[in-house]
Amino acid sequence: MNKKSVNPFSCPSPLIAHRGASALAPENTLAAFRKAHAIGAKWVEFDVMLAACGEAVVMHDETLDRTTNGSGRVIDYPYSILKTFDAGSWFDPVFSSEKIPTLAEVLMLLCELNLGANIEIKPAEGIEEDTVKKVLSVLDQHWCGNNQPLLISSFSRTVLETVRQYSATHHLGFLMHDWEPDWQTFCDALNCVAVDISHPVLSAERVREVKATHRLLLSYTVDDPVIARRLFDWGVDAVFSNCSPGMAVFL
Repeated sequence: MNKKSVNPFSCPSPLIAHRGASALAPENTLAAFRKAHAIGAKWVEFDVMLAACGEAVVMHDETLDRTTNGSGRVIDYPYSILKTFDAGSWFDPVFSSEKIPTLAEVLMLLCELNLGANIEIKPAEGIEEDTVKKVLSVLDQHWCGNNQPLLISSFSRTVLETVRQYSATHHLGFLMHDWEPDWQTFCDALNCVAVDISHPVLSAERVREVKATHRLLLSYTVDDPVIARRLFDWGVDAVFSNCSPGMAVFL
């Protein structure tokens, strides 16, 4: 993407609900996505990985222990078992009926609610290609579009390269936890439309560097309105937020 190109991907809101409205409902559950819609979010972010059976499920951690009453690795269980775990009580007993949702279930809900999506692909080691192919297949079957943004992002260069191998049209975002000096070369090669960067490593100069390439610059995870305003003043397009009450001003 050269400096004269125009980014075809739009940013409908300065706030992206991180794992849904995860300050208000258990992360990456249907309840969290419904809550994001209820408070006025226009798009959400969530994580996708594979179950043992090959089903694409929406889950952040590689293990079940933190956000469910199960234990062990997600990849070791078929979805027929994963769906029996309680994925809500850890947050609040009122959410005890929440389950680990499939990607298909989440996409259908987002279409119903008219929400855009940032999908982070988080494959288990060694099954990057299988994960990408499954995600793209589910998107083909269940993403309605509705003129809503759909961004596929990952920290894994292998994942993004594989997405581009199978799709010339999906919008890609490169996630960086630390500043990677060759980010532009990599993003140019894959025509990434967005760069998603941890806010502590950003500076006004780095924001200018990214924005000079006419890409969206998204930053995570921001629940402090003071930090959010500084990032927006520098030129950041949107922040991933757990949607704590103080961030409502940006919705």
